Amino acid sequence: MRRRWLGAVALLSVFVLVASACSKKSETGGGTTTTPPASASGSPTPAFTTLEPGTLTIGSDIPYPPFEFNQGGTLTGFDVELMDAIAQKLGLTPKWVNANFNTIFTALSVNKFDVVASAVTAYAPKGSPAYETTQKRAQIVAFTKPYYDSLQSLTVNTSKTPDLTTWDQLKSGDRVGVQSGTTGEFWAKQNLEPKGVSLVGYTKTPDIFNALEAGQLVAAVVDLPVAEDIVKTKPDLKVTQQIATGEQYAFAVNQQNTALLDAINGAMDELFADGTYAQIFKKYFPTQELPTYAGG
Repeated sequence: MRRRWLGAVALLSVFVLVASACSKKSETGGGTTTTPPASASGSPTPAFTTLEPGTLTIGSDIPYPPFEFNQGGTLTGFDVELMDAIAQKLGLTPKWVNANFNTIFTALSVNKFDVVASAVTAYAPKGSPAYETTQKRAQIVAFTKPYYDSLQSLTVNTSKTPDLTTWDQLKSGDRVGVQSGTTGEFWAKQNLEPKGVSLVGYTKTPDIFNALEAGQLVAAVVDLPVAEDIVKTKPDLKVTQQIATGEQYAFAVNQQNTALLDAINGAMDELFADGTYAQIFKKYFPTQELPTYAGG
Protein backbone atom coordinates (compact mmCIF):
# COMPACT_ATOMS: atom_id res chain seq x y z
CA MET A 1 0.00 0.00 0.00
CA ARG A 2 2.69 2.33 0.51
CA ARG A 3 2.91 4.52 -1.58
CA ARG A 4 3.49 7.42 -3.42
CA TRP A 5 2.43 9.97 -5.87
CA LEU A 6 5.40 11.03 -7.97
CA GLY A 7 6.08 13.41 -10.81
CA ALA A 8 8.55 12.74 -13.60
CA VAL A 9 12.17 12.91 -12.46
CA ALA A 10 15.27 13.01 -14.64
CA LEU A 11 17.85 10.36 -13.92
CA LEU A 12 20.93 12.44 -13.28
CA SER A 13 23.67 9.84 -13.06
CA VAL A 14 24.66 6.55 -14.64
CA PHE A 15 26.49 3.78 -12.84
CA VAL A 16 29.34 2.09 -14.73
CA LEU A 17 29.35 -1.59 -13.82
CA VAL A 18 32.89 -2.94 -13.84
CA ALA A 19 33.28 -6.70 -13.54
CA SER A 20 36.03 -7.43 -11.03
CA ALA A 21 37.14 -10.23 -8.74
CA CYS A 22 37.37 -7.82 -5.84
CA SER A 23 35.93 -4.48 -4.73
CA LYS A 24 37.44 -1.42 -6.36
CA LYS A 25 36.54 2.15 -7.23
CA SER A 26 34.24 2.40 -10.23
CA GLU A 27 34.77 4.85 -13.04
CA THR A 28 31.71 6.85 -11.94
CA GLY A 29 33.85 8.33 -9.19
CA GLY A 30 32.12 7.07 -6.07
CA GLY A 31 30.69 3.60 -6.47
CA THR A 32 32.44 0.32 -5.94
CA THR A 33 32.11 -2.90 -7.83
CA THR A 34 31.73 -6.03 -5.73
CA THR A 35 31.88 -9.70 -6.62
CA PRO A 36 29.49 -11.41 -4.17
CA PRO A 37 29.78 -14.96 -2.89
CA ALA A 38 28.53 -17.70 -5.18
CA SER A 39 24.89 -18.64 -4.74
CA ALA A 40 23.83 -21.69 -2.74
CA SER A 41 23.52 -23.62 -6.00
CA GLY A 42 27.16 -22.83 -6.77
CA SER A 43 26.33 -20.68 -9.79
CA PRO A 44 28.32 -17.45 -10.12
CA THR A 45 26.66 -14.15 -9.21
CA PRO A 46 27.57 -11.17 -11.42
CA ALA A 47 29.54 -8.26 -10.01
CA PHE A 48 27.45 -5.26 -9.02
CA THR A 49 28.01 -1.67 -7.99
CA THR A 50 27.40 -0.22 -4.52
CA LEU A 51 28.04 3.30 -3.30
CA GLU A 52 30.45 2.25 -0.55
CA PRO A 53 32.79 -0.73 -0.52
CA GLY A 54 31.31 -3.73 1.25
CA THR A 55 28.15 -1.79 2.16
CA LEU A 56 24.55 -1.89 0.97
CA THR A 57 23.07 1.58 1.60
CA ILE A 58 19.31 1.25 2.11
CA GLY A 59 16.89 4.18 2.01
CA SER A 60 13.69 3.86 4.07
CA ASP A 61 10.94 6.05 5.52
CA ILE A 62 11.19 5.22 9.24
CA PRO A 63 9.14 4.50 11.31
CA TYR A 64 6.58 2.42 9.46
CA PRO A 65 5.79 -0.56 11.71
CA PRO A 66 5.78 -3.49 11.27
CA PHE A 67 8.00 -2.99 8.23
CA GLU A 68 10.56 -0.57 9.68
CA PHE A 69 10.70 0.68 13.26
CA ASN A 70 13.02 1.17 16.22
CA GLN A 71 12.73 -1.16 19.18
CA GLY A 72 14.94 -0.56 22.20
CA GLY A 73 17.25 1.57 20.10
CA THR A 74 17.58 -1.10 17.39
CA LEU A 75 16.10 -0.85 13.92
CA THR A 76 13.93 -3.85 13.11
CA GLY A 77 10.83 -4.89 11.17
CA PHE A 78 9.86 -7.11 8.26
CA ASP A 79 11.62 -5.05 5.60
CA VAL A 80 14.65 -4.64 7.84
CA GLU A 81 15.12 -8.33 8.60
CA LEU A 82 14.51 -9.32 4.99
CA MET A 83 16.88 -6.73 3.55
CA ASP A 84 19.52 -7.54 6.17
CA ALA A 85 19.28 -11.21 5.10
CA ILE A 86 19.68 -10.18 1.46
CA ALA A 87 22.76 -8.10 2.31
CA GLN A 88 24.24 -11.11 4.10
CA LYS A 89 23.68 -13.27 1.02
CA LEU A 90 25.54 -10.68 -1.03
CA GLY A 91 28.40 -10.42 1.45
CA LEU A 92 27.57 -6.81 2.33
CA THR A 93 26.94 -4.84 5.52
CA PRO A 94 23.54 -3.09 5.53
CA LYS A 95 23.50 0.65 6.20
CA TRP A 96 20.03 2.13 6.78
CA VAL A 97 19.29 5.77 5.93
CA ASN A 98 16.04 7.48 7.02
CA ALA A 99 14.34 9.37 4.19
CA ASN A 100 11.07 11.09 3.33
CA PHE A 101 8.91 8.80 1.23
CA ASN A 102 7.71 11.63 -0.99
CA THR A 103 11.26 12.14 -2.31
CA ILE A 104 12.76 8.69 -1.77
CA PHE A 105 12.60 7.56 -5.41
CA THR A 106 14.14 10.81 -6.64
CA ALA A 107 16.94 10.35 -4.10
CA LEU A 108 17.50 6.78 -5.32
CA SER A 109 17.68 7.95 -8.93
CA VAL A 110 20.54 10.34 -8.05
CA ASN A 111 22.43 7.70 -6.05
CA LYS A 112 21.68 8.67 -2.47
CA PHE A 113 21.09 4.95 -1.74
CA ASP A 114 21.76 1.60 -3.38
CA VAL A 115 18.25 0.33 -2.75
CA VAL A 116 14.95 1.48 -1.26
CA ALA A 117 13.20 -0.84 1.23
CA SER A 118 10.15 1.00 2.50
CA ALA A 119 6.96 -1.03 1.99
CA VAL A 120 6.83 0.25 -1.58
CA THR A 121 3.88 -0.67 -3.77
CA ALA A 122 5.55 -1.71 -7.02
CA TYR A 123 2.88 -3.78 -8.76
CA ALA A 124 -0.87 -3.30 -9.05
CA PRO A 125 -3.58 -4.69 -11.34
CA LYS A 126 -4.23 -2.67 -14.47
CA GLY A 127 -7.24 -0.46 -13.91
CA SER A 128 -6.85 -0.45 -10.13
CA PRO A 129 -6.43 2.84 -8.22
CA ALA A 130 -2.71 2.18 -7.67
CA TYR A 131 -1.82 1.11 -11.21
CA GLU A 132 -1.00 4.58 -12.51
CA THR A 133 1.13 5.26 -9.43
CA THR A 134 3.20 2.11 -9.90
CA GLN A 135 3.71 2.92 -13.58
CA LYS A 136 5.03 6.37 -12.69
CA ARG A 137 7.44 4.84 -10.18
CA ALA A 138 8.66 2.33 -12.76
CA GLN A 139 9.72 5.24 -14.98
CA ILE A 140 12.12 6.39 -12.27
CA VAL A 141 13.39 3.21 -10.58
CA ALA A 142 13.67 -0.52 -11.25
CA PHE A 143 11.76 -2.96 -9.06
CA THR A 144 12.80 -6.36 -7.75
CA LYS A 145 10.60 -9.40 -7.53
CA PRO A 146 7.57 -8.87 -5.24
CA TYR A 147 8.00 -9.87 -1.62
CA TYR A 148 4.68 -8.95 0.01
CA ASP A 149 1.04 -8.97 -1.10
CA SER A 150 -0.53 -5.77 0.21
CA LEU A 151 -3.97 -4.97 1.63
CA GLN A 152 -5.36 -1.61 2.66
CA SER A 153 -7.55 -1.20 5.74
CA LEU A 154 -10.19 0.97 7.36
CA THR A 155 -9.56 1.82 11.02
CA VAL A 156 -12.14 3.60 13.19
CA ASN A 157 -12.45 4.90 16.75
CA THR A 158 -15.04 2.60 18.28
CA SER A 159 -15.63 4.98 21.20
CA LYS A 160 -16.67 7.72 18.74
CA THR A 161 -18.27 5.78 15.87
CA PRO A 162 -19.14 2.27 17.12
CA ASP A 163 -21.41 1.52 14.15
CA LEU A 164 -18.91 2.45 11.43
CA THR A 165 -17.47 -0.74 9.94
CA THR A 166 -17.04 -0.27 6.18
CA TRP A 167 -15.80 2.51 3.93
CA ASP A 168 -19.09 2.75 2.04
CA GLN A 169 -20.72 3.97 5.29
CA LEU A 170 -18.56 7.10 5.22
CA LYS A 171 -20.49 10.23 4.26
CA SER A 172 -19.90 13.73 2.99
CA GLY A 173 -17.93 15.84 5.43
CA ASP A 174 -16.30 12.92 7.25
CA ARG A 175 -12.56 13.45 7.79
CA VAL A 176 -10.37 10.46 6.92
CA GLY A 177 -6.62 10.30 7.55
CA VAL A 178 -4.18 9.01 4.92
CA GLN A 179 -0.41 9.08 4.53
CA SER A 180 0.53 11.65 1.91
CA GLY A 181 1.95 10.23 -1.30
CA THR A 182 0.89 6.65 -0.62
CA THR A 183 -1.23 4.39 -2.78
CA GLY A 184 -3.60 4.32 0.20
CA GLU A 185 -4.15 8.03 -0.35
CA PHE A 186 -4.62 7.40 -4.05
CA TRP A 187 -7.23 4.70 -3.37
CA ALA A 188 -9.06 7.07 -1.01
CA LYS A 189 -9.05 9.83 -3.62
CA GLN A 190 -10.62 7.46 -6.12
CA ASN A 191 -13.20 5.93 -3.79
CA LEU A 192 -13.89 8.36 -0.96
CA GLU A 193 -13.55 11.88 -2.37
CA PRO A 194 -16.42 11.32 -4.85
CA LYS A 195 -18.61 10.69 -1.78
CA GLY A 196 -17.64 14.09 -0.37
CA VAL A 197 -15.30 12.61 2.24
CA SER A 198 -12.53 15.02 3.28
CA LEU A 199 -9.06 13.47 3.12
CA VAL A 200 -6.45 14.69 5.60
CA GLY A 201 -2.85 13.94 4.62
CA TYR A 202 -0.09 13.21 7.13
CA THR A 203 3.64 12.65 6.64
CA LYS A 204 3.91 9.85 9.22
CA THR A 205 1.36 7.16 10.02
CA PRO A 206 1.60 7.43 13.84
CA ASP A 207 0.23 10.97 13.54
CA ILE A 208 -2.83 9.64 11.71
CA PHE A 209 -3.70 7.27 14.51
CA ASN A 210 -3.05 9.87 17.20
CA ALA A 211 -5.52 12.16 15.46
CA LEU A 212 -8.05 9.33 15.11
CA GLU A 213 -7.66 8.50 18.79
CA ALA A 214 -8.23 12.17 19.69
CA GLY A 215 -11.45 12.29 17.69
CA GLN A 216 -10.05 14.61 15.01
CA LEU A 217 -10.72 12.01 12.30
CA VAL A 218 -13.61 9.65 11.60
CA ALA A 219 -11.40 6.93 10.09
CA ALA A 220 -7.97 6.09 8.66
CA VAL A 221 -7.04 4.30 5.44
CA VAL A 222 -3.53 2.78 5.58
CA ASP A 223 -1.76 -0.53 4.94
CA LEU A 224 -3.39 -3.37 6.85
CA PRO A 225 -0.29 -4.65 8.71
CA VAL A 226 0.61 -1.12 9.76
CA ALA A 227 -2.87 -0.52 11.14
CA GLU A 228 -2.98 -3.89 12.90
CA ASP A 229 0.33 -3.16 14.59
CA ILE A 230 -0.60 0.33 15.81
CA VAL A 231 -4.04 -0.52 17.19
CA LYS A 232 -2.45 -3.02 19.58
CA THR A 233 -1.55 -0.10 21.82
CA LYS A 234 -4.69 1.97 21.22
CA PRO A 235 -7.72 0.14 22.69
CA ASP A 236 -10.32 2.56 21.27
CA LEU A 237 -9.14 1.97 17.72
CA LYS A 238 -10.13 -1.05 15.64
CA VAL A 239 -9.44 -2.27 12.12
CA THR A 240 -12.96 -2.91 10.82
CA GLN A 241 -12.35 -3.65 7.15
CA GLN A 242 -9.68 -5.16 4.92
CA ILE A 243 -9.54 -3.61 1.46
CA ALA A 244 -8.16 -5.89 -1.27
CA THR A 245 -6.27 -4.08 -4.03
CA GLY A 246 -4.10 -6.77 -5.65
CA GLU A 247 -1.00 -4.70 -4.92
CA GLN A 248 2.46 -6.09 -4.22
CA TYR A 249 5.51 -4.59 -2.54
CA ALA A 250 9.02 -4.76 -3.98
CA PHE A 251 12.43 -3.22 -3.35
CA ALA A 252 13.62 -0.44 -5.68
CA VAL A 253 17.05 -0.05 -7.30
CA ASN A 254 18.54 2.60 -9.56
CA GLN A 255 17.56 1.75 -13.14
CA GLN A 256 21.19 1.87 -14.27
CA ASN A 257 22.37 -0.67 -11.70
CA THR A 258 20.96 -3.78 -13.37
CA ALA A 259 23.66 -6.02 -11.90
CA LEU A 260 22.62 -5.09 -8.36
CA LEU A 261 18.98 -5.67 -9.28
CA ASP A 262 19.86 -9.15 -10.56
CA ALA A 263 21.93 -9.89 -7.46
CA ILE A 264 19.12 -8.89 -5.09
CA ASN A 265 16.61 -10.97 -7.05
CA GLY A 266 18.96 -13.94 -6.84
CA ALA A 267 19.36 -13.50 -3.09
CA MET A 268 15.57 -13.28 -2.71
CA ASP A 269 15.18 -16.57 -4.62
CA GLU A 270 17.56 -18.21 -2.16
CA LEU A 271 15.65 -16.82 0.84
CA PHE A 272 12.37 -18.07 -0.63
CA ALA A 273 13.87 -21.52 -1.25
CA ASP A 274 15.71 -22.08 2.03
CA GLY A 275 12.81 -21.06 4.30
CA THR A 276 14.39 -17.87 5.64
CA TYR A 277 11.73 -15.68 4.04
CA ALA A 278 8.93 -17.85 5.45
CA GLN A 279 10.42 -17.64 8.96
CA ILE A 280 10.62 -13.83 8.83
CA PHE A 281 7.15 -13.54 7.29
CA LYS A 282 5.48 -15.68 9.94
CA LYS A 283 7.20 -13.69 12.69
CA TYR A 284 5.54 -10.45 11.58
CA PHE A 285 2.34 -11.73 9.96
CA PRO A 286 1.36 -14.89 11.87
CA THR A 287 -2.28 -14.78 10.74
CA GLN A 288 -1.58 -14.15 7.04
CA GLU A 289 -1.08 -16.78 4.37
CA LEU A 290 2.42 -17.13 2.99
CA PRO A 291 2.62 -15.79 -0.59
CA THR A 292 2.62 -18.44 -3.31
CA TYR A 293 6.10 -17.43 -4.48
CA ALA A 294 7.64 -18.20 -1.08
CA GLY A 295 8.64 -21.64 0.11
CA GLY A 296 8.69 -23.05 3.63
